[in-house]
Amino acid sequence: MTSSRQLTVLGAVLVAAVAFAPSLLATLVVGDFSSVGALRDGLPSAFAEHWRLGDGTLGHALSRSADYWATFHLVKAVAAALLLAVVVSVLRRRRRRPPVATAGLVLVAAAAVVLVIANVQGAIAPVSSLLSMLPADAVSAAADARGTTAFDGLVHDFAVYHAVVAVLAGATAVVLAVMGVRSWRRRGRPTAVVALSAAVLLGVVALANTTTTMDPEPALVGFLDAGSR
Repeated sequence: MTSSRQLTVLGAVLVAAVAFAPSLLATLVVGDFSSVGALRDGLPSAFAEHWRLGDGTLGHALSRSADYWATFHLVKAVAAALLLAVVVSVLRRRRRRPPVATAGLVLVAAAAVVLVIANVQGAIAPVSSLLSMLPADAVSAAADARGTTAFDGLVHDFAVYHAVVAVLAGATAVVLAVMGVRSWRRRGRPTAVVALSAAVLLGVVALANTTTTMDPEPALVGFLDAGSR
């Protein structure tokens, strides 16, 4: 009982860490921004400097923005991974619990998996992740830079951005498929159906991101065109 209570408390602490620790730690480590809002406010000028330089290297402002954003996502990914480990530990304890409680834990585990994948993606390719935070006029400026060395660098970063999801989603799909098959053999049909359905969904996500990784520029241009409207 004590162990279960400890895991519950630890889970609650990790949920709070996922919500609040990334911004605080990114500010402490990088020091350039007091919050995500401050980061967002400085992005238009940071990207404008990047386009003016035009050589593909990140300007000082965008480099610091990327450092902050990578740190933010890294902290969030670690907290989400630890939360996932706690939830899996609770689920593996063979104790009778109401189906609603089990379903709730499974949903928390699924959310943690999504958070891990999304935040590892943001930590590895923070510049592409920052694009979604730009206002429409700044997105238009990015689209106008097409054909420059700076834009080519962004295309490469965008490819990496999607490759991360392709690899992580694909690996998770394989794990879930194995779990689903094992559950089916043990007559755990409901669990098997959920696991196999999730594996198929993640497989589709992995395939879509693999396609984008192989030909990233049209996807990036489409993303920028949509964001500039």
